[in-house]
Amino acid sequence: MLRNLNYLRHCFRVSGIRSKSSNVEINENEPVKFSTSRAASRGPVPLISKINDDMPWYQPYVVIGSVAIFMLYFCVLREESDIDREFDKTLYDRIKGLEKEQLLQSYRYNKEHGKSVIEIEERLLEIEKAEKELQL
Repeated sequence: MLRNLNYLRHCFRVSGIRSKSSNVEINENEPVKFSTSRAASRGPVPLISKINDDMPWYQPYVVIGSVAIFMLYFCVLREESDIDREFDKTLYDRIKGLEKEQLLQSYRYNKEHGKSVIEIEERLLEIEKAEKELQL
């Protein structure tokens, strides 16, 4: 943490605010010429410094192997659970009345804009029949 703090201080350090010529007036209404400004003499600061890790040579191979084995298990060998079956449900199956409400809104929109509403009416009839069967 202290190392990062020192690095940030180094990046944003302002080395003594001095002007080359104290007789020069700065006019704030004119653009500053980059080649004569102090920013032109400053070099780029590396964003990522090279870190000397004592990483073993085999570490990348172990990580890749572990991830590959996990993916093989998770995607191929694992049995389907009830949570996986929940992903197969549509939003209409989860929220009661959502499909009917969206069909009604689509029906109104299509009627106002002169589009066909035949398929929407058919689906609304199917939903109403299903609701009546559930009530019985």
